[in-house]
Parts: sequence; structure tokens; C-alpha cells
Amino acid sequence: MNPSKFRRAYPSASEPAQSSSDAIWLLPNARDSFLLVRDGEQWMPPKGSRPHGSTKPAHLLGYLDDVPCYGLEVDEIEPKSIPGEARFFGLRELYGLVPDEYYAVAGYAAQIMAWQRASRFCPSCGSIWLQNDGEWGKHCDVCQHGAYPPVSPCVIGLVHHGDRILMTHKAGWGPRYGLVAGFVEPGETLEHCLMREVREETGVLIQNPHYVASQPWPFPHQLMCGFFAEFAGGHIQVDGKELDDAKWFTAKDVRTGNPTIPPPLSIARQLIDSWLALQP
Repeated sequence: MNPSKFRRAYPSASEPAQSSSDAIWLLPNARDSFLLVRDGEQWMPPKGSRPHGSTKPAHLLGYLDDVPCYGLEVDEIEPKSIPGEARFFGLRELYGLVPDEYYAVAGYAAQIMAWQRASRFCPSCGSIWLQNDGEWGKHCDVCQHGAYPPVSPCVIGLVHHGDRILMTHKAGWGPRYGLVAGFVEPGETLEHCLMREVREETGVLIQNPHYVASQPWPFPHQLMCGFFAEFAGGHIQVDGKELDDAKWFTAKDVRTGNPTIPPPLSIARQLIDSWLALQP
């Protein structure tokens, strides 16, 4: 999300969120599908006053070019209740369908609204959780337990060896191959996590992992940390659990569509494209 375009807002007990006549409305249901309206040739989040039909509270997420953006869960709302042509789109479908800045805010909205659904009660004692002032965190006045919207760090790595990269396949992916990825476990650095995941899933050893870029991944609340790493030894032997295949592919293979690679939305694709740009 471009920080120059989007300025975040946080709940305030002294200043409850108020609707605005020029607001942008991010309207997810409990399955993270968003209600959009047709704007000429494009689909866009509704704008204007609060949509009718939902009795749930609206949450001020922030300001996009100084225009307030609200999140409002709308399981009760039928698309026909929104003026004009409207329909639900899954969060993955939104990529490329709406401008990038709206997609980034939608991903943020999905995570905040999921947090609101999941954080009504204290997981320690079962009491009602209370909203912290000026932040998304919540706390319990009974046992003093508190928490914030979860962010789960994950690593994803492009392992290269000469003009080849290691690509992996999961059952159900069809012809598409991706990169090794996994969740960071307690006590691990990002680099150690990548080494472990590559070794466990493919049998390959790596060296010199170096960070390239990160990406928020709201499915539901990951932060993907992308690395390049060099092959250091070993032979491919997939674990048979996470993966059903792994292979080395040349730059020529990838450029000519063998295999099918991840879509532009993902950091996996961004890592692959960055590596390809370095190849002759």
C-alpha cells in the first residue's frame, strides 16, 4: 500500500467513526468477498453515504488521498439494495479488476474486519473484549489479557543454481508450479526458516539467503517475506505432504511457459520476474 496515498486511522473512544458523504466503502462479507458497483467500464467500491441494509458498525480504516475509507461487513446486504449494478467479488478476483490502491485498501479491510469478527471475547477467560483507544488492539478488564490483529510471518524463496531455479508443485495446482514457502516457527529467523522449509519439502540445501521484498498477503493474515538463495547441495526428494513434485527449470523453460508460473498478484511471481530480468 502506497503510504503517500493512504493514511491509516484507528478507533477512538472520544471520536467514534462518523460516516461521510464522500466516503469510499469497503464492503466485505464473512467470506471476504467484496461488494462492488459498476462505474462505467470498471468495477469500484461504492462511494457516498453509508449503504443501507447492514446494522453492523462501520470502521474508519483511513484516508485514500484524503477521502475517508470505511469497512462495513455486509452479509445482510443484497446487491440489489445498492444503487446501480452491483455484485460480490472474491478478494483474489479484485486484483487487476480495481485500481491497485483500492486493492491494497481492500486487503487491509479484509484483515481488520476478520479481526473484528474473531476478537469479540477474551480467549483466556471468555469475557467480552474491549477496544483499545487509538489502535486496533483489544483488552480484557477481567484478566488483563490483550492482543492485536494477527500478522503471521512467512518466507518464500527463489532457489537458483546457474541458469536454473527450483520450482515446486502441490496437488490440485494443475500445470502451475510455485516456490517453496512456509510459516516462521517460534525461535527462528527468517533465513533459518527458509533453509528448513527448502530442506524439509524438497531435500535441497541452500546458502546465502538474502532478502528481496515483502508483501502483505490477506489470506487471511500473512506477511510474505521474499528471498533469493543459492543452491548448496542435495538432491530433490519431495516430502509427499506439502508437495507432490519439485523440479529445476531453466530461464528458457519459464519464459516459454513451461511450467505455468504464479499470477502477477503474488510475490512468487515478482521474485521469478526479478530473477528472469537478470538472466541473458
